[in-house]
Amino acid sequence: MVRVAILGDIGQPVYHVGDEAMVHAAVEQLNRRGINSIVLLTRDPVQTHAHFGSALDAAPTLVFPWPPVDRERYLGEIKAVFAGDTRALPPHDQVFGVIETLRRVDALFIAGGGNMNSHYGWLLYERAAMAHLAAGLGKRVVIGGQTLGPELSATDRGTLTELLNHGALVGLREDYSLRLARDLLPAHARLRAVLDDASELPDPVPPIEPSTEPKIAATFSTPPDHFPRQAAAEGYARLLDAVAARLDASLCFLPHMSTVGKGDGDEAFHAQIAERLSSKAELNPIRPALTTAALTRQATVVVTSRYHPVVFACAGGLPVIAVAPDEYGQVRLTGALQRFGRQQPVPSLAELLAADHDLAATLRPLAEPCAEPSQAILAAQSKWWDDVAAALRTGRGRRWRGWPWRRR
Repeated sequence: MVRVAILGDIGQPVYHVGDEAMVHAAVEQLNRRGINSIVLLTRDPVQTHAHFGSALDAAPTLVFPWPPVDRERYLGEIKAVFAGDTRALPPHDQVFGVIETLRRVDALFIAGGGNMNSHYGWLLYERAAMAHLAAGLGKRVVIGGQTLGPELSATDRGTLTELLNHGALVGLREDYSLRLARDLLPAHARLRAVLDDASELPDPVPPIEPSTEPKIAATFSTPPDHFPRQAAAEGYARLLDAVAARLDASLCFLPHMSTVGKGDGDEAFHAQIAERLSSKAELNPIRPALTTAALTRQATVVVTSRYHPVVFACAGGLPVIAVAPDEYGQVRLTGALQRFGRQQPVPSLAELLAADHDLAATLRPLAEPCAEPSQAILAAQSKWWDDVAAALRTGRGRRWRGWPWRRR
């Protein structure tokens, strides 16, 4: 029986629906293909057990420092330790426990995400270190649907190249990311265009009651630092009021990133938007990923500046209006729509706030017929997961006999 470790950005103090959803999807897809022995690598095993169930094992992942110089140094120290330098890190360092976790699995699956860039460099380096360790232990490494960049320093570009090179199979969830991967590794034979990992999710437990009235699912992230929050909130409120008037529907805010019980993140910004609305609106607290996805799929339309509401909407055949808060958002939102066969403009937040913004053009997706993903798109994604499972099954490597200095 093959045993697989799944690395995702889960167990964070600030709960993130999209990151958790991608790991839920990976577990579901691997289970369907007979891979049931799974270890989830997480920042908080207790929290992860609460969300994923006690039947799955959970173990700590590596936590990297945020400053670039520190994360670069720590990756070098981990590589030195793995090469046998006993003085590179103290014996109580977290890496030794992680190595023992990886030693007891057959393969590593790095779940999809948007963290392989310099902006989230500590997560990029976490993945680079885990892939280096797993590959060094003779384990197969498979990488789920990723966004690469667009922000990459020269050093981080090299780290990303090394990370992707460890992947026996690598999924890229936008054309932009696929082109970048091919530029970095032109000889890599197994770079694949895929949907986001969370394009197909299991139903939540307990199930969500069907909605009885038309609702607009609204999800917005706090704007970038160079945009005043008040101006962004007013711009999003104008957009939501226009959608609500067009559809005669109420608004349902569904946060994707907040600390449970703290009212921060998306919850706080949603409240700021709601204060400026003339339409009826329902403010919701952060909920588990599967519940949030199910509530999104019940909506009439989705309006968002975040990535995964677009994925949930497209997978469910719902119209979606997306606004990109920055270049990173533009790459991801445009890419997600294109992967589902939708060619529609994604205005930037700056364009939305401009005095001459064409609101009618932004609302155009509401007037166009919308269909669920084509059979060809679904078949290609199913084949992707078949190939992921097959690659993970072939991941059994040489037996690791432990550290030389521990056998003295």
